[in-house]
Amino acid sequence: MLMLTLEVLVMAVLVLYGLKVGGALGVGLMSMFGLFIMIFIFQVPVGNAPIVPVMIILSIGVAGGMLEASGGLDFLVYHAGKVIEKKPEAITFVAPLIIFGFVFGIGTANIALSLEPIIARTALRAGVRPERPLVACVTTANMALVCSPAASSAITAFNYVNGYGYSFSQYLTIALPSALIATVVLSAFMCFWGKPLSKDPVYQKLLAEGKVELPEVNSDNSTPVFSTAQKLSVGAFLVAVVMILVLGLNEELLHAITTPNVVKGKEVFLPATSTVQIFMFLAAVAILYVTKKSPAVIYKTKIFTAAISAAVAVLGPGWLGATIFQSPENAIVLKEEVGQIIASAPWVIFIICGVVATFVMSQTAIISIIYPLALGLGVPAGFMASMIQAVNINYFIPAQPTLLFAEEIDTSGSTNKYRFWLPGIFSCLVSLGVGIVMWKFFVGI
Repeated sequence: MLMLTLEVLVMAVLVLYGLKVGGALGVGLMSMFGLFIMIFIFQVPVGNAPIVPVMIILSIGVAGGMLEASGGLDFLVYHAGKVIEKKPEAITFVAPLIIFGFVFGIGTANIALSLEPIIARTALRAGVRPERPLVACVTTANMALVCSPAASSAITAFNYVNGYGYSFSQYLTIALPSALIATVVLSAFMCFWGKPLSKDPVYQKLLAEGKVELPEVNSDNSTPVFSTAQKLSVGAFLVAVVMILVLGLNEELLHAITTPNVVKGKEVFLPATSTVQIFMFLAAVAILYVTKKSPAVIYKTKIFTAAISAAVAVLGPGWLGATIFQSPENAIVLKEEVGQIIASAPWVIFIICGVVATFVMSQTAIISIIYPLALGLGVPAGFMASMIQAVNINYFIPAQPTLLFAEEIDTSGSTNKYRFWLPGIFSCLVSLGVGIVMWKFFVGI
């Protein structure tokens, strides 16, 4: 137990230092240094690298980068903004649902960055405290991510529970309703969050000093011209997402249209995780064809560069965690000492996951560390699917771009980066409760 504690402590120190010096990328790089320490100094046998999650991230990064480079993302953001502006008084409910749909379909929470200025401006124009929809939208973007067929975190979580008899449809039966219901409940919760602008002393002071410019109703109804290539790019990406959903939800169809390998006399079919990679790369090819752009354009896109950073952030902690926890000696300690605690109180994993999520900012990396460990210790796969939102308990150290930008873009001064944690924990607990109900009564395995 002493060596395991020391190894985990080394990992924690390196993760914290990496986060301080270089964010998610720093965490990944320092974790690789930790891998060197474990293998060559502590003499721990090397664990399995999280190759599948990294491949998923890269495929989504390439497809998303091509979508951004084609201008298709601008097309989507424009129409989302128009929908949000139609019901300004209901923005605390409307905006999070719009964000949920876009993140679910595109697989990146960073799309919220493009919509946050519209949300802040629309809320202020309607006299709604901007903090309310902004906090709800940032939190919702994270919740939608872990049930999106185009997101590496969702596919990675499914990949682990799939080894325990879960299909993609069963995973979504638990994860999707719990995230959607938590989104709506969070919006209702946020309607009572903070003082109304008319009673907020900070806002009133800024208003009196002339530091808040109230946005006027936009009288310019002109619509920007979007090219056919932009529209076709969006169509290609969304068709790929739909195909991932269809084949993921219908494994019999996937098996019928693919040829299995025969391993030790047993047929092994194409896994759903490979389907994601294939169709994401196929979407990139289609966008490349309709736009006639050079593939090199993705190097300048935010989505692709974020994907590279995310891939390193997943590879480092995931490989280091696997090396520590898959070590034969450590596995025995975990099973005999930690396993007994978790067997009698599985909810402890929820707390452990939350603690790890506080320091490791990548949902996919958190899943790659915690899920194989918990499942190996006997935690039911259904419970792990139910508590998927625990990987989003990452508000105590405010480092998310969407969170920081929300504070920056809110000229009313109502949004504070240190006030996200309570709504985040609240929505997480709601999703856990709904997820357990869905698991027990609708999935049952």
